[in-house]
Amino acid sequence: MARITRGQHHHSAHEDMEETKRTILRTAQELFMEQGYRAVTTRQIADACGLTQPALYHYFADKHDLYVAVMQEELAKSKAALERIARRNENIEERLRLVARYMLSQASHNHSLMLHDIRYEIAPEQQKILQAAFQASIIAPIASIFEEGIQSGFLYDARHTGSNATMATHLFLSMLSRFAGPAQTNEKTIANSSERADIVVNIVLYGLVRHDLTKQQP
Repeated sequence: MARITRGQHHHSAHEDMEETKRTILRTAQELFMEQGYRAVTTRQIADACGLTQPALYHYFADKHDLYVAVMQEELAKSKAALERIARRNENIEERLRLVARYMLSQASHNHSLMLHDIRYEIAPEQQKILQAAFQASIIAPIASIFEEGIQSGFLYDARHTGSNATMATHLFLSMLSRFAGPAQTNEKTIANSSERADIVVNIVLYGLVRHDLTKQQP
């Protein structure tokens, strides 16, 4: 019979701890995104993971600590995806469509709820950490696409619209948040995330005015 050495035992225990930590983060992410920070309790998370609360606190000091870890992990994933889109060779419009489709495809990621929780539900020092992470992970990659559009002359600059790349990004995300959620099946509604993404990009880039009729308005 093979003998398990102390090093092997230590390695196995470490793997078990890492797997438990990943389970906690995954479970907490689902609950926080679905219900929001305030509604979720550490007991609820522990029960869903098959742990006791004291066992949960072995990995995370409190709910604030766990929430920050969840949000940092989620924002890191979004940053990687959005930066990949920003670096692609497609034109500005197509890259914005890809961004919109990506954001709307994140069915469990209620970014409006996330922003609300960051602003109002957690301690100031943790707010600063997550606000900086949100800026770097979500705002900056999208704003880089708008900025490229401005620099290339495809989009108006602030002299014409009063809006810079960052403001355009916030407007873009605000519109996307209104279309977030499960796709509708009623034929009178927008059927899928791809169509919703196209509508948002079309309105942000081209507005609602029929340019062939603007000169005819009284």
